[in-house]
Amino acid sequence: MIKLKSRDPCFFLSTKGVDSTQLQDYLMLVKAVLASAVLATSIAADLALPSNVALQLMQGGKKHNGIQNAALLGPHLTNYGGPVIASVEVHPIFYGPVNYQSQLNAFYKGVVQSSWYDIMAQYNVYRGSAVDGILAIQTKSLLNDEKDIPALFFSLVKSGQINPNANTYYPIHFASGINITQGGSNSCQAFCAYHGTIDISSLNVGQKYLYYGVIPDQGGNCANGCGSNSIAVNNLFSVSSHELAEAVTDAAVGLATTNAAPMAWYDVTNGEIGDICNAQQGSTVGGNGVTYVIQTQWSNTANACVANSSNPPPTTTKATPTTTASPVTSPKASTSTKSVSTTSGAPSGPCSTFSATQCYNHQSYMCYYWANLNLTWQSQGTGHNC
Repeated sequence: MIKLKSRDPCFFLSTKGVDSTQLQDYLMLVKAVLASAVLATSIAADLALPSNVALQLMQGGKKHNGIQNAALLGPHLTNYGGPVIASVEVHPIFYGPVNYQSQLNAFYKGVVQSSWYDIMAQYNVYRGSAVDGILAIQTKSLLNDEKDIPALFFSLVKSGQINPNANTYYPIHFASGINITQGGSNSCQAFCAYHGTIDISSLNVGQKYLYYGVIPDQGGNCANGCGSNSIAVNNLFSVSSHELAEAVTDAAVGLATTNAAPMAWYDVTNGEIGDICNAQQGSTVGGNGVTYVIQTQWSNTANACVANSSNPPPTTTKATPTTTASPVTSPKASTSTKSVSTTSGAPSGPCSTFSATQCYNHQSYMCYYWANLNLTWQSQGTGHNC
C-alpha cells in the first residue's frame, strides 16, 4: 500500500491497491495507503490502511473528502500502539549536487528544537537532534523507489557511512534534474516527496527498520505545485517538515495491514498528523534563532492545525542519587534514595485522583508509578503511561 501526497506542500492521503491508471483517473491522486506518511489526497474512506511509502501529491488534485470536511468529521489522531521516533536523530543525505545543503543542515537542527516540534510532545515525541548531511555519489538520474532507494541504503549501511538505530531518520535530498518513480508515478509530476520504511534485518546491524524520506529538488515542475511560498527554499522546508512530522509520529505505518500496530498515531478518516492540515503553511523559530516556513500539524490538544505549541517544552530537574550504583533506566525498589524527577507546573492534586484520560489531557505530564508505590507527576516520557 502506498500513501500519496497532494501537490500542496504536505497534503497526503492514504489508500490501498490503486493502480497508475486509476491514479490518473483521479487526477493522479489516489494510489495506495499509508506508508510512512505524508500528505493526503482523494480516496475513499474505507480504503484507509497504510503501506511502505507515503507520497506527497502535486497540487491541483481532488482532495480527500475526509480532509475537506475535517472540521465536520472531528479529526483526532488515535494511538494504535506502533512505534514513534521519540527523540529523533536527523541524518540528511545529499544525492548529487543538491541545492541549499547548508540551509537544510541548519533547518533540521533548528526545527527539532522548536515550538513547532513541541506540538508532538502530546504524541510522545520530544525534541531531538540533527547532524550535517553526508554526500552520496550520484550514479543515476532516474531512480525507482522499490529497487534503487533500498539498494542505496543497503550500500550506505554496509559501507559504514550510516548506522541506523530506532531514532534515526534519513531524509534523502536529490539534486535538480533527478527523477524518482514510485508505483508508476513520477516526482514533481504526481508527488512532491514521500517517506517510507525499509527492513534491514538481513544486514544484522542490530536494527530491524530504517526510516527514510525522499525529497526531490523543489525547483522545476515541483515549483509549480509543491508550495505556495514565493521563495523556493521555503517550500522545500515546508515539504521537508511534513515528512519529518509524519515519520516521527507514525514511523512504521507503511508496514501496517490493519488499523493496529505497527500503525502509531493515525486518523482512519483523515490520515496522519500532516494530512489533516494539508497545504497549510506557517512559521516557527528554530533553536538556532532562525525563522523557518513549516507545514502546520494537527494537535489533538488544540483540536486544530497549529504551527507552534502553546506550551513550553518540559524542563526536568533531578535530585542527585545518594547511591554510587550505576544509573538505571527505570526506578527499582531499594534501600537507597531514589532519583526523582519533578516538573514545574504539574497539575495540582495527587496523581491517583486523576483518570487515565485526564492524565493524558495534561499533555506534558504523565502518571508515574514508582516501585515504592508512591504516585507523582512526571514529565511525559520518563515513565509508564497512566
